[in-house]
Amino acid sequence: MDKGVYTALSGGIAKSHELELIANNLANANTPGFKRDSGTFNEYLTDLRRNDSVESLPREIISSSSINGRPSGDKSFVEMDGVYTDFRQGNVEKTGRALDMALDGKGFFEVLTPSGVQYTRQGNFNISPQGVLVTGNGYPVLAKADKVQSTTPAEGDLFGVIDATGKQVPAPGRNPRPEQRLIQLGNGPIEIGQEGIIRQNGIQVAQLNIEEFHEEQWLEKSGNTYFKNVSPNNLKNEEIKTKIHQGFIESSNVNPISEMTRMIEATRAYESHLQAIKTYQEIDSKTANELTK
Repeated sequence: MDKGVYTALSGGIAKSHELELIANNLANANTPGFKRDSGTFNEYLTDLRRNDSVESLPREIISSSSINGRPSGDKSFVEMDGVYTDFRQGNVEKTGRALDMALDGKGFFEVLTPSGVQYTRQGNFNISPQGVLVTGNGYPVLAKADKVQSTTPAEGDLFGVIDATGKQVPAPGRNPRPEQRLIQLGNGPIEIGQEGIIRQNGIQVAQLNIEEFHEEQWLEKSGNTYFKNVSPNNLKNEEIKTKIHQGFIESSNVNPISEMTRMIEATRAYESHLQAIKTYQEIDSKTANELTK
């Protein structure tokens, strides 16, 4: 079999993954707080030039006896290297609903899920039968926490955990525990200020906890609108600049027209890879038939 079929096959697989991401973006074009995804691709192409000398022969013989039986210069393929999430803010739309909240800035609401603390930009909240402020999925929204430093130094030098003297500083932490920061509401009109302070019947009952991060790409997507923070050091301990707008909701940042254009391009590229695979198969079949004559 011609080695070119592997290159065409890898391209087809990569494009199929990209089509899945685009389809998911389009499916969530109307999901509040959704952030679009796009794939990042990595091309593996070794140096095809070889030295025209006797000294290069032993190297080529050794590479030819590798596990896959092909010289290193014959390896060429592409793969999806990862998924990049676009965290740009979506449009802010007015709803007039008291429990709808839009974030203006790079912050995230902190919520408690069965898998632990996660973060979301989806602010269409409700009140559970138990009187707890929850997300549309029923996860409790957490109240503001005190920012503290842990007692053990953080490992590594990511996200500014090295102080001015070059020493490691403790990773940021939050007190009290998430289970102790549920927001309990009763009956009566609810007012929410830009700082996240919740007042009911004119009395302050809680303050929403908004978190910002040093690097958003270190947030791991969990579902379509929830994110996990993979490193405690990623949390910012500085003053939060994100503001809250009550009675508004942040829409998805997906542009349907742009995504449809990307889908058409990816589909055509995918079809081209399939056609290339078919061509290589026809060449192999024709070669095999002629050799038997």
